[in-house]
Amino acid sequence: MSKSFLSSEGSIGRFKFTLSVVALIALTAGIGYGADYFFTHPDYFMHGHFGTLGIFFAIIGALICSMIGLMQLLKRLRDMGKGAYLTLWMLVPVLNFFFLLYACVT
Repeated sequence: MSKSFLSSEGSIGRFKFTLSVVALIALTAGIGYGADYFFTHPDYFMHGHFGTLGIFFAIIGALICSMIGLMQLLKRLRDMGKGAYLTLWMLVPVLNFFFLLYACVT
């Protein structure tokens, strides 16, 4: 079915794609919260003076998770018989949510 979680080769079913999208969103939120808590909490790193470093790690974590999500979307589009160029819809701010919902449901 699918070769690797980090690869865009193969195909992926509707349930597995939805589960991977939810897991990636939860992972992104966890990384963001953990980085923000770690770098702004007064018990760590000289009483929380590194808040921007927490934001930096949150952004890097979100970028990595979004790239993995795009690999999963490519698999799902291949499974639906659509072209890979449709991933460009993820660049449009409001339509990306509806396109992701379409990929989860179809």
